[in-house]
Amino acid sequence: MFSQRRNRAGFSLVEMVAAMTIFSVGVLATMEIFVLCVRSTGTLANYSRAVFRAQAVMEETLIEGQLITGEDYGELDEELPDGAWTRQILETDSDGLYEIRVVVSWHERGKDRAFELTTLAAER
Repeated sequence: MFSQRRNRAGFSLVEMVAAMTIFSVGVLATMEIFVLCVRSTGTLANYSRAVFRAQAVMEETLIEGQLITGEDYGELDEELPDGAWTRQILETDSDGLYEIRVVVSWHERGKDRAFELTTLAAER
């Protein structure tokens, strides 16, 4: 009888296809996570810019000291594309106490985003 011996030193085609499939799935999952991280970093950077702008407008209002009821706004061309801020000064039920509301809004990847900062201040 003639016995055939198979050489087991290499990999079969089926084993190579299976290994490449598993490797490809792993690489695609890693790339997806990388893309999500990059997007999240951009979103957080814009959110931080909005927070800093809202704080700056609020501080500016408090430093001026004259609280006149009304609303004003400004654009944020350099800081946030398609961004704007709105400041409202409202009277409260208490005499001499005002509510100051600053809203920074912007458009990002098809969604409208906003950050709002509110405080109470007494008339000087």
